[in-house]
Amino acid sequence: MHPVSDRCVSMALDQHRECVALLPRVCELLAASGSGLPDDTSLEKLLDWFTQLSLAGTCLHESFPCLLEFIPAVTHNTAADPAIICFMMKLTGLLAGTVEGFHRLQEHLTLAEVFKVQSWKETGLWDDPSVRSGWIHGLRSTMQHPRALNLLLQSELMEHLLHLQTDPSLFVASSANELLAHILLFYQPESPVTNGKAHTCEETRPTQNRSVPSTSSAEYNTAVISICDYLKQSLLPQEQKHLQQSARLLRLVAQILSQAGGPLWVQLFESVRGPLEDLVTAAHSQLTLPLMEVILAANSNSSQAPQRASDLLCAMLEVRPPTERIRAAAALTQQGFCDPVHTPKAVKILLLPLDILTGQSLLNSESAGETREELQNKSSCTSIVCLCVTNLHQITLLPDDFLPCPRPVIVSTLVSLLHMCIGSSAVSSGCAGANRFIFGNGKIQKSALEALTAINHCSGVHDKVNKVFTVLLLYLNHPDSDPVVLHKCYQAFLKWTSVCTNLSDELRQDLKQLVQKRACDLRWEVRDSTVEFLGQQAALSHSTSDTSPNLPLLEECSTLPLLREALQDQESYVRASAVSALAQTLRRGWRRG
Repeated sequence: MHPVSDRCVSMALDQHRECVALLPRVCELLAASGSGLPDDTSLEKLLDWFTQLSLAGTCLHESFPCLLEFIPAVTHNTAADPAIICFMMKLTGLLAGTVEGFHRLQEHLTLAEVFKVQSWKETGLWDDPSVRSGWIHGLRSTMQHPRALNLLLQSELMEHLLHLQTDPSLFVASSANELLAHILLFYQPESPVTNGKAHTCEETRPTQNRSVPSTSSAEYNTAVISICDYLKQSLLPQEQKHLQQSARLLRLVAQILSQAGGPLWVQLFESVRGPLEDLVTAAHSQLTLPLMEVILAANSNSSQAPQRASDLLCAMLEVRPPTERIRAAAALTQQGFCDPVHTPKAVKILLLPLDILTGQSLLNSESAGETREELQNKSSCTSIVCLCVTNLHQITLLPDDFLPCPRPVIVSTLVSLLHMCIGSSAVSSGCAGANRFIFGNGKIQKSALEALTAINHCSGVHDKVNKVFTVLLLYLNHPDSDPVVLHKCYQAFLKWTSVCTNLSDELRQDLKQLVQKRACDLRWEVRDSTVEFLGQQAALSHSTSDTSPNLPLLEECSTLPLLREALQDQESYVRASAVSALAQTLRRGWRRG
């Protein structure tokens, strides 16, 4: 071994011995303290150290017997600081995560005392969120073997855990949700059907207990029934202020359904089906996305999903208000959900607003009156259009028979929308009222340009290159174009160059003039984007072979003077970009030299 490595190992061992020697005194001071430490992170670091030792196979209760004295000392100290109590609970869970440690703590009745909620309530310490958080994390670390599940049920801890699902502290409630999911998934009698996503357990779980012995069916069924009954009663918000709690529980259900094995999947879905049906028809727009997470999770497992799960998805795409249908359709496409029944329906929902605005005849659709009304509403027009445009890339990746129109028509629609945003064409007569919301709308411009950049490789779009470049040139020339919009224009140019085999000399000349104009823009952000573009377009041409027919958008003779001038720019960001762009531009010359 290398001498330096020897010294490092020796130093690490010395530090470990020093920590072990100091630990009893540290535990004594923490247990007797009535106030918190100046820096609570030291407790987390100490817990991390214990965790690493446990993962390495160290038996904590045997190696550090002082811990068995520290835990009850803190538990009985009613003046203890909440941060120290939190640390003690997490440490207890770490020890109890092994079967041997669990038995040792049970012998001294330590676990019952640490996790007894009533005692903490009587002292008033339960009101502190850090104590409740420590209780959950300690219990989570404990739940790594069947005996821990027995403790949860026999000590009536499940009732308190269910109550914490809607804790006023978001951090506490989220941790409680995770623990509930862990209990259902970890103790399943059979391996869960995960659709490629294996559930994971907490990192603090000791390596020697990663194989979980069989859990009593009666105990597990009791836990499942309690949790399913709770979710069935709690999913529907009783008041407006409970919407956030319902959203959190819906995401919990989605997580469990996506990872549950057959028996658990069926029992959970049947328990929550009624509330889900009520939520689909309820006017809770804030719950659309978490509700879609549940419904998509229910439909993703083809071996388990009954027709009722499919009916819920149909209802989300058909019976809700137009804006909510669009949000549901967007959630479906963004998650990559793909089936011949629901996906084509979602695609039509997302293309309908663009069809109405542009008159491109994307769809042979039935009445679109409700959607047309929403588009003529200022508060909803922008969000609807941006949501639809954002999902165009995902739509173009779908199989041909899922699309209601050819992909080039989608590109033409996007180009038409960009024209509308700068007033070079009008909104279709069927939705003229939306014109004032579309014109000059920076959010729509940015979303549309991002989508245009993303769909450059769609099959059959080569014929649209000139139309794409024409609208991009209009934006570069428009006096009101935002710096971010101009930056996105440049990025679109670069992307579409890869599919352009015959850009006209006229378009190249127009681009040259506009780039020269923007290189002198009063806004440094625009100058910086322009300089970056010059370097990137040169690098793009250099990345192809010398025999490639592709040419740079702009020749070196027109870009080098601009870059040299940018080296003298008053803004340091522009100067730095100019240095990089020059290097990219001159790279081919260096290679040839």
